[in-house]
Amino acid sequence: MKNPLQIAAWFTGSIGILLMLIGIIAYLAGGVLFGHLWSNYFFPAYNFILLGSFFFLAMLVAKAYKD
Repeated sequence: MKNPLQIAAWFTGSIGILLMLIGIIAYLAGGVLFGHLWSNYFFPAYNFILLGSFFFLAMLVAKAYKD
């Protein structure tokens, strides 16, 4: 079974990547998609990707202390 931190890291990272892709599509579509400016997709995407990175780091630290 996978570590819950690893599952959370992949989940939040994939949400961040999805938001970035939607932001790129919004930029290419003229700047507005679903009534939101393209930059409104990038700001939360950075936070989700950073949270996913911290979850991966926490998983590695927990594994190091477990051994």
